[in-house]
Amino acid sequence: MQEAGASTSDKKGMWADSSFEDLVQYNDGFRTQLIGTPEQVADRIIEYKKLGVDLVLTAFLHFQEELEAFGRTVIPIVREKEAELAEKGILLPAGA
Repeated sequence: MQEAGASTSDKKGMWADSSFEDLVQYNDGFRTQLIGTPEQVADRIIEYKKLGVDLVLTAFLHFQEELEAFGRTVIPIVREKEAELAEKGILLPAGA
């Protein structure tokens, strides 16, 4: 990591003076459209998977409660839809 700044003329690196806000943009799910009912969010995740996305980073305002709810309500729907699409040959099976 020491060499990271070597490519800029000041030898500091292009992100050395950046704030957290410069590097991470909080968007409440609007940009990814991961908002709505658990079914709607799962459908959107599946659409991303069809495009080749294999990792979705999420953030939650009330982390404990919302993360648990996401795991309990959205993830099972995503897994079910993945299995259905894998059977049809549209998606690779989860974990493949």
